Amino acid sequence: MNDFPNVSFIIIGSEERLSKVKSYQIEDGVECLLCPFLNIDELPSLLDSKIAELDSIAISIIPAGAFPKKNARKQLVHFSRSEYQFWGWYHFGNKFKGAIQNIGKINTFLNKVPQLEQGIFFTKSLYFSVGGLGEIKSNPFAELAKRFYLRLDPQKPLPSLTIRSKSLLN
Repeated sequence: MNDFPNVSFIIIGSEERLSKVKSYQIEDGVECLLCPFLNIDELPSLLDSKIAELDSIAISIIPAGAFPKKNARKQLVHFSRSEYQFWGWYHFGNKFKGAIQNIGKINTFLNKVPQLEQGIFFTKSLYFSVGGLGEIKSNPFAELAKRFYLRLDPQKPLPSLTIRSKSLLN
């Protein structure tokens, strides 16, 4: 077995928000890292440097206040043991119901771009082959998803994240 983790979960959020995040229970072959930022504009360079330092095969970027359910974590570890590149996102959960989530669901369905509250996962090699996160707009994953689509189709969405808070990044 490898001495390094197969999957790294990177929790992104403001420094204030991440200071309130409680620890997560994780399995063997998985690590959980916090990536605090002062300003959302510095997120691309922070993530690029953090991901470059990792030995993991698969990376999952999750907003603060959310974390994948156990069966989704197991599937991601299973994916990471293959020699193939992959990427995808998590289903929408049921924590936020209403018009905003419905718009997000429609946007994901039509544009095939994961929303922030869904999180995103990918292989490290794929991330750097497309040039990293890219420009941050209203949806931090929009540019990255567009770049990934140029290389390959996404996996079917994994089970939804467990959302522990209304405030995801701030």
